[in-house]
Amino acid sequence: MARKVLFLSLLAIFLNGAAARAETPVLSGEVVMELQNEFTADSDDAATDGYNDMFFRTEVAPTVRLNDYFFIDGVGVLERMQDRRPAENNWFDNEGVFVEELKLNYESGAWALMAGKFNPAFGMAWDFGRGIWSEDFAEDYEITERIGVGAAYSIDTQNAGTYTLTASTFFADTTFLSGSTITSRGRTDKSDGGIANTEDFSSYVVSLEGENAGGVENLYYQLAWRDQAPGDVDIGAERERGVAVTLGYIFKISERIESDMLLEYADISDFEGGADDRQYYTASFVNRFNENWNVTLGYTARNIDTPAGDSNDYLLQASGGYDFGQGTTAEIGWRSTEESGANTDIIGGLIRHTLSF
Repeated sequence: MARKVLFLSLLAIFLNGAAARAETPVLSGEVVMELQNEFTADSDDAATDGYNDMFFRTEVAPTVRLNDYFFIDGVGVLERMQDRRPAENNWFDNEGVFVEELKLNYESGAWALMAGKFNPAFGMAWDFGRGIWSEDFAEDYEITERIGVGAAYSIDTQNAGTYTLTASTFFADTTFLSGSTITSRGRTDKSDGGIANTEDFSSYVVSLEGENAGGVENLYYQLAWRDQAPGDVDIGAERERGVAVTLGYIFKISERIESDMLLEYADISDFEGGADDRQYYTASFVNRFNENWNVTLGYTARNIDTPAGDSNDYLLQASGGYDFGQGTTAEIGWRSTEESGANTDIIGGLIRHTLSF
């Protein structure tokens, strides 16, 4: 029923917008291509110790501007669909293509509305671009591939920065867009269960973001709250609730050195509807030298509290790279992790190319 209501709402919005002002659609977008290689130099896990893993990831994010108020945007992804094969080298294995986002948007003045498939805004540390691996643990709590509606209201002050309040309500994608091609990851069905797999609007996220906060240039933050219902077939599961607090600041150390600092704390109870409570503490520093060179340090501590006991994991990464211009960057680095008592050290490299159209 919720999907029918959403479809009819989308159709009505689109028809009203098209009737209000018909224009020739304008296509634009961005393509981000990443080639990454990881060699496990030392690990307590024999399935990965001494083995190499190379993989490719691409995001295509097109936008079709319909008129001054309406546009359609989306994100298509090429990446690995399944875990790497254990105890052997992996070369571009099990990669597939899927649609991560596809939504209709309306903007007018301070208001923005959206409907379709999207990633609700909760946290920032999971975003790429802060070293090679800084986002890996934070991706645990990133919310992706939800069907729903959202709204945002922005206030642009003269001396105190810009503030945006965003709210969305949604459920897990169970449409044909939940599948993938080339390598299948399987389609999601309501009978599969899982957090927010309800096909109704019983889950939501609310966030407040600020840019140039308090009138301080390049100071930004986000405060976010999530509340996700367990799947209808998940007997005895709990609602998942969590908070994320993010603070970032870009500042000059000298004429030739600029630092981009990000701090984030996330606390989630009944993670994915289970009995686990999780806390994440992330800090990353991207230091740029002479505009082209960068050195990035990142650290995440992950505490998992379960009825059977607690687990304290960490991820430490150090990387350096060079921006060749025209959208191409390259980085090499080292990553050390402890997960469930197992230590792993990885050395690797990443080449990224960004293309706008």
